[in-house]
Amino acid sequence: MRNDYSERSERLVSYWWLSLIAGVVLIAIGFFVIANPAASYLSFAVWFGVAVMFSGILTLVQSLSSNNRYVRRGWLILASIVDIIIGIILVFNAIFSAFIMPILLGAWLLYRGVATLMQGIDLKSHSVRGSGWMIFYSAIVIIVGLAVLWMPGTLGVEAVILFVAIAFVSYGMSMITLGFRLLDVHRAAKRVGAQE
Repeated sequence: MRNDYSERSERLVSYWWLSLIAGVVLIAIGFFVIANPAASYLSFAVWFGVAVMFSGILTLVQSLSSNNRYVRRGWLILASIVDIIIGIILVFNAIFSAFIMPILLGAWLLYRGVATLMQGIDLKSHSVRGSGWMIFYSAIVIIVGLAVLWMPGTLGVEAVILFVAIAFVSYGMSMITLGFRLLDVHRAAKRVGAQE
């Protein structure tokens, strides 16, 4: 008789590679921001909106296309929808976004960090190799999100942009780690299926 883990793992992760793509894009944007700190605050708001919307779309597709318990979570689907909405607001209302950017950035980093942290804890509870790195990177994103929310006026624009760049790189690393961990679950489920 199959154990509970193999039954859950049998629902293979169809689009694990979407996490890798999202991670690479987020890291690239983080390094672009670090390399171009002189870019205008307004254009940063637009680029941030594009990145958040892109990440939300990929995560939503991944969540809705899989029956795997590590991916298809109600709060992950909700977080993806919120990403898309925030992205649309930032892209199409850039001037408004510039005024509320620190609050939006901090809130987005905080809830995205918590969502990814919960996913990492899910993976760790089932002894998925390397899930500790996902938890570590998520913790960095949460810390940066809290810093941006608590001190939006005192940090200054340059510091906010630098903090967000660091958070983008950390969140990207977390998404890449998630992609590889989901690939491990995918391969393990295939092995279990082949042995039975």
